[in-house]
Amino acid sequence: MKRPFAILCLMLLTLLGAGQMYAAPAMQEQQPVIAQPTQDAAVRGVVQVVGTAVHPQFQRYELYYAPYPVPSDQSWIFIGDAHMNQQPLGLLGTWDSRSVPDGAYALRVRVVKVDGNYIDSDSVRVLVANTRPPESPTPEESPTPEFAVTEAPFVPAETAPTPTIEIALPGSDEAPTPEPTPTPEPEDAESTAILPPADSSSAEPGSPAAPSRPADGVASGVAGITEQLFSGARLMEVARRTAQYTLAAFALVGAFFAVKWVLAWLWHKVRP
Repeated sequence: MKRPFAILCLMLLTLLGAGQMYAAPAMQEQQPVIAQPTQDAAVRGVVQVVGTAVHPQFQRYELYYAPYPVPSDQSWIFIGDAHMNQQPLGLLGTWDSRSVPDGAYALRVRVVKVDGNYIDSDSVRVLVANTRPPESPTPEESPTPEFAVTEAPFVPAETAPTPTIEIALPGSDEAPTPEPTPTPEPEDAESTAILPPADSSSAEPGSPAAPSRPADGVASGVAGITEQLFSGARLMEVARRTAQYTLAAFALVGAFFAVKWVLAWLWHKVRP
């Protein structure tokens, strides 16, 4: 009877030991947590660290920071003083980020137990931006509504016609042709030459006949036409030649000054 009882006690002790062995890791799973700032948050100035730091064997908790990526476990730097009270969920402490250059850093909280062991939280990466504003995500652009645009036909504006100035060039052979004045027809009384009656008795046989004289009306008409032609055509010819000579003179003067200016410019360029 004693042997079965001893075996039963041994089994009970084994079960109690196993229960304590499996219960210890469950207590160790109460890991501290940093809730704020969040992962990859941009911070500046004094940063408030919010989270949880509790444990059944709690003695104290401590805050640390290190440059990211963390080179080694010895790179963690202690922040402030140790905190002797547990924090279920609230402000764990503050960190003055102005004491470090801008860049990426890691934060963590450590819970120290009464037996001297400790539990660390998962590190949280933050971006310190004190000398420059933190980069904010670019908002997505909303699509711009498309509108149908109808192009109006281009109608050129009506421009006034440019007046054309005609300049008579020297050497032009065209000259205004004077309109001929019609020759007045002589009247019978004026144009008919009055000849003396032929005296058949006085004319010697075989002698040549005397030439007839032009009528006074015909002579006066021819003289008028000659005077008109001479006065109109002559004046137009004189005016045309005067204009040609004047333009030629201006052209020569302009050419002279142009050549003079070119020679002076070349002299200034060539002269040392």
